[in-house]
Amino acid sequence: MNEEIAPGVPLYRVTDWADRFPWLFAGITHAGADPDPFDLRLFGEPASQLAPGRWRDLLRASAFTAIVHARQVHETRIVVHDGVGKGVREAGGAADGHATADSGVLLAVTVADCVPVYLLAADARAVALLHAGWRGTAAGILPRGIALLGKKWGTDPGNLLVHLGPAICGECYEVGSEVFGALGLEVPPDPAPVDMRAALARQAKAAGVPSESITVSDVCTLCGGSNLFSHRAGRSERQVAVLGIRP
Repeated sequence: MNEEIAPGVPLYRVTDWADRFPWLFAGITHAGADPDPFDLRLFGEPASQLAPGRWRDLLRASAFTAIVHARQVHETRIVVHDGVGKGVREAGGAADGHATADSGVLLAVTVADCVPVYLLAADARAVALLHAGWRGTAAGILPRGIALLGKKWGTDPGNLLVHLGPAICGECYEVGSEVFGALGLEVPPDPAPVDMRAALARQAKAAGVPSESITVSDVCTLCGGSNLFSHRAGRSERQVAVLGIRP
């Protein structure tokens, strides 16, 4: 894990993929060491006044041509990006996922306990990045992303790689019965913890992704001491997961 990709731009890399695919860029920002945390929240209240400039800093430090994001609503719309132009680009309409086979286009989702899901079709050099909270997970955003990569670029699920990034862990994320029910899990009598990354891993396997092609971060945004923002900890800030094919 690298702490910075440029002065003042803190980012952890997905090191397993970095070693295997030097043409790929995958990681997640974190709070950094400065007194003013590296908050990238553009929407909601309070939005960071420094966020727009920090998005530009992240784009510049990554050496990509464009970075794309959207207003997230915990649903399943995934935007395919091609010919997006340059700079920081907001997708039209709300979306919780992005996909591209264009080099130089950096996909981005904001998270602060939800799971960033990285999908890689190495054979087609296509990628997708998803924002998976419990609602999006229950609605099937991950199977939808897997199906999109197959439909758009002909990638069989058996050839996909899936990485489930830093998120709140299965011991910290206590939820009510409605969440268990929505996820198709046995409903406990009282609020209980649920492991969202385990639920997503099961979905990926059910969609045909081999177990050995699914990796899961062991970092918890709440208890992991990872310098990441956590909504459950009362933080309003957001980090950004990024994924793209280097220009």
